[in-house]
Amino acid sequence: MKNFCPIILVMAMASAASATFSGNIISVDADGFGNGIDISTAFDGVILSSVGGYSGLDGKVYAWGDGLASTSTNVFANNLSFQRQWYSDLTDGFALRADFLQLAKSVAIDIIGDDWGDYGELYAYNSSGELIGYVLSPQLSTGEVFRATIDRDWAFDIAYIIAGGAFSTTETVHLDNLTANVIPEPATLSLFALSSLLLTRKRKKLY
Repeated sequence: MKNFCPIILVMAMASAASATFSGNIISVDADGFGNGIDISTAFDGVILSSVGGYSGLDGKVYAWGDGLASTSTNVFANNLSFQRQWYSDLTDGFALRADFLQLAKSVAIDIIGDDWGDYGELYAYNSSGELIGYVLSPQLSTGEVFRATIDRDWAFDIAYIIAGGAFSTTETVHLDNLTANVIPEPATLSLFALSSLLLTRKRKKLY
């Protein structure tokens, strides 16, 4: 029985590490905050900002109540009079940006039509600022929700995303419910590597 205890322990470590090696899910949602509360740095693992060249944009992201919210009552908002509307043109727009503190392999966000005929966009970039993923929503009616998703399979290389109404059609949309699958913390990766190494050594001794 003595010989099996270390093996069981190592297998348990490997199993736990394997479960988290696929990534850690972070969820970013404006629900639970009052209208106008700055939520730019309110969530672990991600920094939100408003980007674009529209005059008066302050670079922050706020929570705001919205009858078109896809989850509960709030959506992401900016400081402009448009508040809950987002437009992806970075020259003269007001897009939502999310920077991940750990690289992500997949991201998803709800794009919501604020009137009939809207289109929304989701862009994903790597740490060099190169575009590595893009999604254009289908045509949306008022309140219709499209879950825009970019999945890089096993490549954890998404550093940040930008979302908003489609530049090509000059549309605005509402945005809600951002999630990302980010690379585990270095400590988790070390545990995975160590447990795998120990398990390999134990197996070699058995043969």
